Amino acid sequence: MNYPKNSEIRNKVCELKSKLSAQQAVFVRPISKSKNATTASFKIADLLAKKKKPFQDGELLKEAFLACAESLFGGFPNKPEIISAIQELQLSDSTVLRRIEAIADDMQSQLKRDVETCEWFSLQFDESTDISDMLQLAVIIMLFNDLTVKEELLKILPLKKRT
Repeated sequence: MNYPKNSEIRNKVCELKSKLSAQQAVFVRPISKSKNATTASFKIADLLAKKKKPFQDGELLKEAFLACAESLFGGFPNKPEIISAIQELQLSDSTVLRRIEAIADDMQSQLKRDVETCEWFSLQFDESTDISDMLQLAVIIMLFNDLTVKEELLKILPLKKRT
C-alpha cells in the first residue's frame, strides 16, 4: 500500500524508522570502539614482539600514553574520548601473550597455506653461532608463485656438532 508524501501515516513510519536506527546505533558504536581497542592492542603486542620487549611493557606503554595524553590532546574537543579509548586498551602481560600467540598462529597458517599453493620452493640452511657460542642451524624456505618470491624463516635448530 502506498502512502502519499507528508501523510500522517508515512510521517509516523519515518519517525519510527529513525528511532529504531538511533537505538541500533547505541549497540554498534561500543562494538566498533571495542574492535578498535582490540586492533590497537594487537599492534602494540606485535611491536613488543618485534622489538623483543617483555610482555609487561604493554602496561608501561598504556601508562605512558595516559601520562602524555593530557598535554598532547589538551586543545582537542574530543580529548575525553581519546583518554577513554586509551584506558580501554587491554595490555596486561597475559593479554599481550595471547595476542602474540594469535599472531604467531595466524602467520603459521598463512605460511602453511602458501606452501600448499606454491608452484616451487627452495630450502636454505645457514649455520651460525648465537651469543653464547651455541651452534644453530637456520632453516629458510623460499616460495615461488605467480612470479613472486616469498622468503620465510621456518626454524632455528641447535646443533650438537659442526655441519
